[in-house]
Amino acid sequence: MTNQTRFCPHCGNELKPDAKFCPKCGYALGATTEPTTPNEPDRPAAQAAASQPQPQAQPEPTAAPSGPNKFQKFSGNYFSWYLETLRHPSQPRVDAHRFFGLISLLVEALLLVLTFMLLGQKAINLANRMMSSFDDSTQFASYLNLNGVLFKTGLILFLIIVFILAIYVGIAYAFRRVMTNLPLNFWDFTNQFAGTTNLLMIFNLITFLLGLITGSGNFSSLTILMIFMIPANLILNAAFIFIIVDDVDQARMDKFYTVLLAELSLVVALFIFSLIIGSVVGGSIMNDIQSLYNS
Repeated sequence: MTNQTRFCPHCGNELKPDAKFCPKCGYALGATTEPTTPNEPDRPAAQAAASQPQPQAQPEPTAAPSGPNKFQKFSGNYFSWYLETLRHPSQPRVDAHRFFGLISLLVEALLLVLTFMLLGQKAINLANRMMSSFDDSTQFASYLNLNGVLFKTGLILFLIIVFILAIYVGIAYAFRRVMTNLPLNFWDFTNQFAGTTNLLMIFNLITFLLGLITGSGNFSSLTILMIFMIPANLILNAAFIFIIVDDVDQARMDKFYTVLLAELSLVVALFIFSLIIGSVVGGSIMNDIQSLYNS
């Protein structure tokens, strides 16, 4: 009997030199059981396998992206965000892209400007038809060729509306920061403000489509525009107040006085802005019309 360590060939348990059965698994041990180590591979075979060159792993070919591109993904997320804000204006999504709110405000301004330009073009066409009955109709109609002035006016009007919306967002953001010292990103705040005013886009789109389908002498879209201006102003001012006091538990300043000061600041800012626009832009447009008439 040797003193070499024996192991069970079945489970690898260490055995006594004179053991007949494995005390762990009960395996019957023969008298000629050779000492071995558990789970030890055949050394010559292992050495031969190790000496063989191992095949190099080939890199997997990169599959071409089959999903939607970045624009489709961005637009899809935007429309998903837009529909969610229509259902729940007071519960904005926190995972929205930082520019979703800016896009909505720009689209609202663009639709409103396009409606005004469409109405202006109708007025020009109607005036040209009315003057066609005069003898000097060709020369007089040329004076009413105000398409260039109309385009310039529309561009200026677009910038004016964008500045007005920026005044709303800027003042609301400033007073929100006055009320609470919690960190607040400006673009996230813009998304929240636009989320409460996205209904304006529906009003502006309806008015614009109505102006497209009506005739050149039909100004029913102007009536709809004037009607929609009332709820549009209510929505804009309600969003202005709501976004300041929404979800503020511990305000550093009383909410009522904060909203009151915010409304007063808004009125003053819009009044100063209207004076600047009236003196600069209004004079420029009148000069263009005067030069066109004198030509």
